[in-house]
Amino acid sequence: MSSLDRTPQNLRERTTNHYDAILIGSGMGALTVASLLTQLRNKRVLVLERHFKAGGFTHAFKRRSFHWDVGLHYVGQMGETTPLRKLFNLITRHGVQWNKMPEPFEKFVYPGFQFDLYGDDSLSKDKTRFQADLIARFPDEKDAIQRYFRDISKASQALWWHVMRRNGSLPFKLLGWWNKLWNPISLKLTTREYLDRQFKNPDLKTLLVSQWGDYGVPPSQSPFAIHATIVRHYLEGGYYPVGGAGKIAESVVSIVKERGGEILLDREVTEILIENDRAVGVRVRNLKNNSIENYYASIVISNAGAATTYLKLIPETYPITFREALRQFLKQHPPATNITLYLGLSGDPRQLGFQGENHWIYEDTNHDEIYTRRREWIETGNPPQAYLSFPSLKDPNATAHTAEIITRVDYDSFAKWREQPWLNRDEAYRELKDRMSQQLIDLIDRHYPGFADLVTYHELSTPLTNEHFTSHIGGGIYGLPAVTERFEPQNAKWTNPETPVKGLYLTGVDIFMGGITPAAMAGVITLSRIPEGISIPETFAKAFRLGK
Repeated sequence: MSSLDRTPQNLRERTTNHYDAILIGSGMGALTVASLLTQLRNKRVLVLERHFKAGGFTHAFKRRSFHWDVGLHYVGQMGETTPLRKLFNLITRHGVQWNKMPEPFEKFVYPGFQFDLYGDDSLSKDKTRFQADLIARFPDEKDAIQRYFRDISKASQALWWHVMRRNGSLPFKLLGWWNKLWNPISLKLTTREYLDRQFKNPDLKTLLVSQWGDYGVPPSQSPFAIHATIVRHYLEGGYYPVGGAGKIAESVVSIVKERGGEILLDREVTEILIENDRAVGVRVRNLKNNSIENYYASIVISNAGAATTYLKLIPETYPITFREALRQFLKQHPPATNITLYLGLSGDPRQLGFQGENHWIYEDTNHDEIYTRRREWIETGNPPQAYLSFPSLKDPNATAHTAEIITRVDYDSFAKWREQPWLNRDEAYRELKDRMSQQLIDLIDRHYPGFADLVTYHELSTPLTNEHFTSHIGGGIYGLPAVTERFEPQNAKWTNPETPVKGLYLTGVDIFMGGITPAAMAGVITLSRIPEGISIPETFAKAFRLGK
């Protein structure tokens, strides 16, 4: 257990470095909490970010005239009148505008066949364009397809009410139990089990799970409820923030500063300070000058993830009953991670037929096999899968054309360079990155000839980049893996916003699931559980009033 040295200097620190709440990390969950605590409770908050830019996986960066986002590639349910849009308008105080992506907004590309995915908010949920196109292509499976779209609604509700049953206030817990009584879909049911029960055509089953990269777990391991939540989220199409995802953090920074709060960058939280079984602050390393700083608050909220919080930030000497179980879970289920290739283009990709849609490209129809091959392709030189997107075609404010290619990899393939400094790793690491970059460009060029000729700049980030800037174990991008075991009752404490340490709370994707939207909802949930917090109904009531 950490003890604080009660010296006059320490007392001065407590006076000058004291806030109403401290947020560890500046991802979407923390931004949500910081903004709403400031706006709705007039709290003075401190957000501490290890990176030199705020936003976590919502931040953006530039090289020359090229602009990319690191984590937000598209968001669903952002129509003007949706509750989610109103929530984001509240969080950013209308500081972000959302651009509807062109239709089709996704293309699923496989050996020998392709499927275009359209969003359609003019149709009712049981008669979506997606459903109609599937039935037209697979008429023999019409009844199963219609049942599938009914089931994704039930399954996504099952996940939400499971989260609320575990983490919500008493009224939401009761509603969660009521939902469990009438909703037969279990979180133990995997996506592959559901598809194998319902469908016969293998191509149909392959197409339906094309978006599994949005949650990072293949069909044999993911709960059907996770898959259903993603599918339902995008039924109305995709949206992209005008000016890039960095606009979210920019808006929140200005809100926080208006009330005397701060968002400090280049600050690595090394320890949560605990006195008398209560969190009282954090110890921080200032990465600019390597000095140590202490900050204090009656509430500390970690957006660093359950694994980082319990295995790194809470001192080992402080007893956490489930710490070892969490370690074993991560050994058995390493966090999903990736490489991202950022491309600057010399010309307009529309000359090759692209309009701004996302492309999910698969070299095999077996998604579980593709997931397994994330380890070997680095040596064989044949990436089995890639996600291609065009930030410049989605953002009307873009001034130069850009693309991004993302694919899954295994952290262990990069682990030997872990101790080498960022931007100064050895020649073998740089050669590996160059080789992988070319392999991904070649993959896209095989599907879309002429693409490689447009590439004038490239930069590759690896799991080590993710780990360096986020401190996420294994360079994870979606938090704790969304496998069925994560949602077992004995593991519920890992993802509860209230921790065993009084005054310490969690927020972010581990409360719900991976993604920008779930992270924001996790912020709303956490706010409902802290002292002098904000209930979920109050948050959305305020959001709708702001909209009017």
